[in-house]
Parts: sequence; structure tokens; C-alpha cells
Amino acid sequence: MKWLSVAEISKITMIPAPTARRYASLFKDFLSSKKMGRVTKYPESAVEIFKRIVSLYNDGMVTTEIEQQLRSEFPRTIEISPSERGVPAQPAMNIQAELSGAFAEMMDKMSKSLEVIADQKSIIEEQREDIYKLKKAFVLLARSQKKIKALPQLDIKSITEEYDERTIALEQKDVELESATNELAQENTTLKHKLEVMEAELIRLRKDRREMENYFMDKIKRLNG
Repeated sequence: MKWLSVAEISKITMIPAPTARRYASLFKDFLSSKKMGRVTKYPESAVEIFKRIVSLYNDGMVTTEIEQQLRSEFPRTIEISPSERGVPAQPAMNIQAELSGAFAEMMDKMSKSLEVIADQKSIIEEQREDIYKLKKAFVLLARSQKKIKALPQLDIKSITEEYDERTIALEQKDVELESATNELAQENTTLKHKLEVMEAELIRLRKDRREMENYFMDKIKRLNG
């Protein structure tokens, strides 16, 4: 069997290397792998899984939906413990230390995910505040223009060329503010979508944490028994 690195899979599938590495991390349960020196490699069959992941993202699915779809199409990889292979089990203290390390790693990942979500919420709030300020400025500008149009005809005729230039500048600023408001509104929509994706990821992490806790507790009970 030929084994491929993430870089080689990236070239075959035309997926950018950083994206391929992220997919390998997010969907590792469906990708068999083994360490060859410092490099993690995957069997040739993993190429189809990477292509399927890209296809599902292109269809508009989020990570949790893709994970459910892959679960129905591909078997999940199961890591066999030494005791299940018939190899003598490690001492109880070593196994407990290993389990504690894995649990600490998972908690660290969850903490980082929470920090990302907090940052996304902060950015959205800042965008909302900017949009509010722009809308307020736009309203004040519109009111000023109405007052100018309501001036008596005699006063309008006496307006100088400098005043005309300023009026044109205000109209241009009006267009720019409206355009900026629309752009910020679109960015706000994009950030909301990202936040929904991050919250879905957090739900998955919490589920994995519960499963890991149950697994650890069962393992420790069996060791103590």
C-alpha cells in the first residue's frame, strides 16, 4: 500500500496545503494514518475522502453536517489499544498519566475554540457600532440637504460657486457613506455565518469531551478494579 503525506494529497486533489491539513485534523476519525519519522502519512484511499469533504463544503454544508454525512459513507478509524492487540498492558500509573495528558489536550483545544468565538462576537459588535454611526451620519446629512432645498428661491440664486462645490462634495460623501454601510452590512452577515460555524464546532467539541470523559472514567474504573 502506498502512503501519502498531506503535501502529496494536496497536489493530487488540488486542495491548498493549509486547507488539507485542517481537513486532516477536523476529520481524523475517518482517515487512517501512521507516523513515518516526523511525518504523518495516509493511505491512497484517503484521497477520495478529501475530495468528498471538498464537495460537501461546496454544497454549503458546515463541519458538523459533513461529519454526519461522512459517518454514513465511510467507516470511522478505531485506534486499537495495546491490551486489545494482545500486548501486555502498561502499568496503571502510566496509562492514567497518558489519559490525563489526552484530556488536558482536549480541554486546551476547547479553550482555544471559546477564545475564537469570543473574538468573533467582539468583531461583530464593533461592526454593528460602526454601522449605527454611519446610519446616524447619513440621517443628519439627509436632513441638512432638505434644509438647503427648503431655502427661499432668492437665497439659492445668491449661493456662490464655492457653495455649489461643497454641495457636490456632500452628495459624493452621501454616496460613499451609503456604499460603506452596505459593505459593513455584508461583512456583518459573513461574520454571523462564521459565528454559527464556530458555535456548531463548539457543540461538537462538548460532545467529544463528554464521550472522552466517559471513556476515561470507564478506563480508570477498570484499572482500579
